[in-house]
Amino acid sequence: MKIMSKIYDQRINSWNVYVESSFGEYLQFAKKIIHNNDLQRKRVKTSKTIYSLLKSDLQQGCIMPPLVLALTEIGVLDPQNPDEEKLLAYINENSENVLILDGLQRTYTLIDADDEMKLKEQKEYEKFLNNKLRLEIYVEINKFGILYRMLTLNTGQTPMSARHQLEMLYSNMLDTEIDGVRLITDKEGKADPDENEFIFKNAIEGFNSYMNRNELPLDRQDILDNVKVLEHMADENIAEDLFKEFLETYIKIFTTLRKITENHVVTEEDLQEYQISESPFGKKVSKIFSSSQALTGFGAAAGKMKDLGIIRSLADFADMLEKLEENNDGYAWMMELLAKLDSIKSSSKKIGNAQRMFFQYFFRELFNTESDSYLNLEDAVQNGYNKYYSQVI
Repeated sequence: MKIMSKIYDQRINSWNVYVESSFGEYLQFAKKIIHNNDLQRKRVKTSKTIYSLLKSDLQQGCIMPPLVLALTEIGVLDPQNPDEEKLLAYINENSENVLILDGLQRTYTLIDADDEMKLKEQKEYEKFLNNKLRLEIYVEINKFGILYRMLTLNTGQTPMSARHQLEMLYSNMLDTEIDGVRLITDKEGKADPDENEFIFKNAIEGFNSYMNRNELPLDRQDILDNVKVLEHMADENIAEDLFKEFLETYIKIFTTLRKITENHVVTEEDLQEYQISESPFGKKVSKIFSSSQALTGFGAAAGKMKDLGIIRSLADFADMLEKLEENNDGYAWMMELLAKLDSIKSSSKKIGNAQRMFFQYFFRELFNTESDSYLNLEDAVQNGYNKYYSQVI
């Protein structure tokens, strides 16, 4: 490997080293690093895709775009006077610590091409190993730099979903278990709210709505902005505590609502009585209030109530829950809620966003000491819907 140039990235405070390598040199550690970065997407199927063509091209010596790697180890380089030999030695000796930020699919394809070329004549195989490729290596890059660069580099043919971006951003919280609630990723399968399992993405979206005081889903730019926000939060080591406090608060509300309805399961007779379609938003409180719409609605409501001085902190909700349980009984309010959600589904163009707005007004009506619906579930459903309706007509 040969260092061609090096530039200091002032945005993420990391050296970007431009390296020329051979296929053989990269393949020596490529297989060791393909599973190093949990934030990367899974391998895409190469059959009948552009990667099948790339494999053939690589065997003929094509030049592909630079692969982007990262080294998080501190102390490898002197920031004022980078030592190239020391860097190359470190990469070779510590390749198991190298992360792929951009180029995982190309790395898999190069490995496949190598497996096929091994079966050919030695002279032809050696020629393949001597073909050149380029690497961009970020040295001494921190977690937020990795996240930021992965998001900005994600411009390929298989863009990351919003779920994947969110999981990247809050990956350190994936194993969090709060008040007996386990956060489940899409990769792990379906979450069962009756078993105290929440979908990780829904919980994170709710937390983001709290931070941003907005119930709408995040787009890419919002997520990049949140990386900037969390950089500052990380300096104070409060990001994880905030998330924990948010989820603890919501779980207490979630548990109280389940107690009030005794987690009643909606019957066909219930649907007919309240003139709700055969496919209601949910058939019990645990399903309704573990949804992204409910979590983001609560997050936005709590954030706005805090800004308005209605609550001092998330802890204020806990003080209201005992009275909420005393003031309410049964599941009639839940049926009214489902009827309103059914009406929104039939009248809105962007159903999910409309439902989020309704939940936001529902929670604000329910927990605002100044509202006529304070701690009254049926009134909060009706008045929350009226507030929602006044915004969309």
